[in-house]
Amino acid sequence: MICYAKQVSTRSLLLPVLGILALTAAVAGGCWQREASWQAIDGERASVARPGESEAQRLYRLGRDCMDTLERDDCATDYFEQLIERGSPRRELIGDATFRLVELYRRHGREEQATLLLRRFWELGMDSGGAGLVPYGARFAPAQISNLFVVDVARLEASRLHQELPQDARDYMFTCDEARRDQLREAAEQRRSERRAEKLAAMSEAERRDYDKREARMRRGPPESDGPAPIYAEHMCTAAAALGLADSRDFTLFLGASDHRNAEVSLLQAGVEDLDARLATAVEAGRLRLEDTPKLPGRDLTAMTPGQRERLRVWTLVGAEYAGAPVQLLSLDRDELTVAPAALVPGMLEARAGEQTRLGPELQALLDQVPPDVAFATVVTPEAMGDFLDEAGAMAKLLPNPDGLLMAAVVYDYAALFIRVPTEDSVKAWLVLSIARRMLDGMQSGEDDDFLTNLDISQTPDGRALLMSNILSRRTITLALLGG
Repeated sequence: MICYAKQVSTRSLLLPVLGILALTAAVAGGCWQREASWQAIDGERASVARPGESEAQRLYRLGRDCMDTLERDDCATDYFEQLIERGSPRRELIGDATFRLVELYRRHGREEQATLLLRRFWELGMDSGGAGLVPYGARFAPAQISNLFVVDVARLEASRLHQELPQDARDYMFTCDEARRDQLREAAEQRRSERRAEKLAAMSEAERRDYDKREARMRRGPPESDGPAPIYAEHMCTAAAALGLADSRDFTLFLGASDHRNAEVSLLQAGVEDLDARLATAVEAGRLRLEDTPKLPGRDLTAMTPGQRERLRVWTLVGAEYAGAPVQLLSLDRDELTVAPAALVPGMLEARAGEQTRLGPELQALLDQVPPDVAFATVVTPEAMGDFLDEAGAMAKLLPNPDGLLMAAVVYDYAALFIRVPTEDSVKAWLVLSIARRMLDGMQSGEDDDFLTNLDISQTPDGRALLMSNILSRRTITLALLGG
């Protein structure tokens, strides 16, 4: 789970990942077999499908009945294994079945099966691709965009795990009240300091030195840019307030995108219920100013339908500036808000009028690999990853050349974080993997750390990507957000 505070940038989201990857290069030895893969281990049960019910829906229904109603773990395991082994384009069925099956495996001491199944996250149910998780208007974003993240707020808040989090943790993720955020941040830092002091007090002098060195390496990362933060970090809450929303949790979904070399090439897109009515109210209240429809080269606005012209409207956020220029709002699709610097608006409108996709092909190809049922995803292009690693220090030079990076989080009764680093350098990736496995085994044996204990690092069977997966408990998320 990640907090989207005012100061968040995509670069800061990558620091934990770069820290783990770079740290592996500092430890030598180890080996890892890539041949192991998940296989169903129970037999098959026969049953009758209901009218209009697909085979996948039948297996999923029966598995849930066995697990939740009958409390029969054996038949639940059987049905969920059948569903996953046979496959389905219904990713939402495959996704929930996967994590239910992981829970069943772990409940009965089958940890290896659980780990092997989690490594298949990126491939299960992905026959139809996954780019549907981003708003329609993302295709009109500038080609320079090199990294983006998307949060499905509705999916996250509907999850049982989110509902069971302490109110402070939920506020920390979404609040626009700076005083409230400062209060939560200070309390979290105090708890972290207390926990760290308890750990250090129980260590020997040598253990404390090793601990301090390890913490220093994990904190080290690419320096922050001296330029402005992306517009989504500066004006997400401003836009929400203008529309009469309390904070970012009132969006159904939001996306932040930017060029890692120039944060001024950035935008926010968000799902807003009854957006047209909210825009009209904001104009009437003086919080927004509706601009004249701009002239677009080669486009006759009078020849367009009213619906087409509606998607070319522009509003200015009254009293707000970004990098010394106006902040403007667009509605490129129904109930979809775009917030962007004024300089980016003409190009996006021209692309919308001509239904021309501008989003870079490398970024689009990575998005196609992200499952559509995730609550959070981050995608970074190969060029951006290369630049981030160049800034990360000498250890990063030992890592395989990445063909981008993908992060995804799935939230049901629990959260699971998945990271994929595609690379053509399979031999170097294998060496990094073997080092990482040995390092994590050593750290897990001596650390009371939920994140490291559940972290698995592996390589795809073809050797063309490094994978990381982690099941995040309620306790782990609370520790990450609130420090305890």
